[in-house]
Amino acid sequence: MKSFGLTSAFLLFSILVFSQTLEESWQAEQNYRQTGMMVLGGWAVANIASGLVFRTNTSGSTSRFYEMNAIWNGVNLAIAGFGYFSAARLGTDGSALELFQEQMGIDKTLLFNAGLDLGYIAAGAWMMEHSKNGSKDPDLWKGYGKSIMLQGAFLFAFDVAMVLIHKKVTIGEGMELSFEAGVGGMGMLLQF
Repeated sequence: MKSFGLTSAFLLFSILVFSQTLEESWQAEQNYRQTGMMVLGGWAVANIASGLVFRTNTSGSTSRFYEMNAIWNGVNLAIAGFGYFSAARLGTDGSALELFQEQMGIDKTLLFNAGLDLGYIAAGAWMMEHSKNGSKDPDLWKGYGKSIMLQGAFLFAFDVAMVLIHKKVTIGEGMELSFEAGVGGMGMLLQF
């Protein structure tokens, strides 16, 4: 029964997506991904620049906070660059089913990352608490903890916003197809 439902959903998606050309749909997917990676890259560059400047102009836990911001965002910048150029290689000649699979795949990745982001926030809070309990370098633990909490909070907001923006795909004038995931599974809704 699930197989029939999934096959029907793909067929419906394939038929409806042609009111917006398939090439336009692929282009919209590329733009969505590249815009997201530019936002992440902009956050990374701002944090690296401010981290390098303020790391040397501050002291104690504040200096460590900026140090970790720069370190953390070196990774974010690499991810943003890789993601941006990966999106450019998506092409515009795939099938409707391939587009649907790409969209579901990126949403699953973003939701998984949102869970990791909550873990980063918790780890940062633990580090800040550890700084109070006789650690050898309390400034490092406190500063790094604050930074990791900030970075986790930004990434959580970013990942959730990306999923919400991606959630609805406009099919044609007056028609909207939305994809939803919940505890019971995933589904599609066509609204006129």
